[in-house]
Amino acid sequence: MSTFLIPFIAFVAVLLIMLLLYWVWERFFDVSKKAKKQRVQAINNAVHSTGQNVKSASSVGQGSELESLLRARSKTFKHLDLLVKRSHSPIPAMRLMFIMLASITIVLIIGLMKQTNIFLLIALAAAIDAIPVLWLSYLANQRCKAFEKKMPETLDYISRSLRVGHSLTSAMGRVGKEFPDPIGTEFKTVFDEINFGISFKEAIGQLSDRVKSKDLNFMVIALIIQHDTGGNIAELLDVLSVTMRERFKLRSKVHALSAEGRLSAMILGSLPFVLIGIMVLMNYDYISVLWTEPKGHPLLYIGGGLMVIGFILINRLSDIKV
Repeated sequence: MSTFLIPFIAFVAVLLIMLLLYWVWERFFDVSKKAKKQRVQAINNAVHSTGQNVKSASSVGQGSELESLLRARSKTFKHLDLLVKRSHSPIPAMRLMFIMLASITIVLIIGLMKQTNIFLLIALAAAIDAIPVLWLSYLANQRCKAFEKKMPETLDYISRSLRVGHSLTSAMGRVGKEFPDPIGTEFKTVFDEINFGISFKEAIGQLSDRVKSKDLNFMVIALIIQHDTGGNIAELLDVLSVTMRERFKLRSKVHALSAEGRLSAMILGSLPFVLIGIMVLMNYDYISVLWTEPKGHPLLYIGGGLMVIGFILINRLSDIKV
């Protein structure tokens, strides 16, 4: 089995290194890329002179041929790109993907040089690559919670702006100026996209994709319907604001009632690691049999698998949908 795996992993490592070299060349040495950056910078300077703002980095990223190909062909890269946008990460999806591939390659090469167990090596590489994804998911969730917390106040602000005679687009632009990040940043992006020629439906739909909030989805669907059929948008936003405030109260109550289950999950999940740490300090020779002896490896795999299943079950039981 090892005679087949070693050439295969070596081939994958060489392929990843070649992709990394191609990305470095395209990013820093491609002449057409430099010209494109200069054009984008010129447009960005013109936009700044009118008081508006455009992210040149995202514009350049959209023009990358490799990135466009991956976005069109790979669902995994598409989800990663969306996660980067949701978390508002300064690292683009393409760069993050190459960092993850490079980390996998380094771990596999070092592990093969030290003749580490191949299954343990794959699990370690997957765990290392899961760290940035989990961190981005955490940032995206925190950003979504901050967005939802300001949503009722934002809807009241837009409703008042509409009643004094502002259009819906200009009201969103005022939200982008008056409200802090993340809600101000996201609505300013929608305002800029509409001013640059993107349709209202597409701009508001991209806002929903970037935030991934159920409360925002209610607003987006309602605005799209009202945009097509007409009607009193101010009254609709008032009703949505009241509904969101009631949902927020209910979520807070459910969060308090389910605190016991979440605390139990944290204690039960950390208990094995705490016990292993204590036993390592007190009697290392006794506990080290688990990873030094071949018979201990199946116990580690089975224990880890059962812990993952337990985490999923406890999370499902304590996660009450509102």
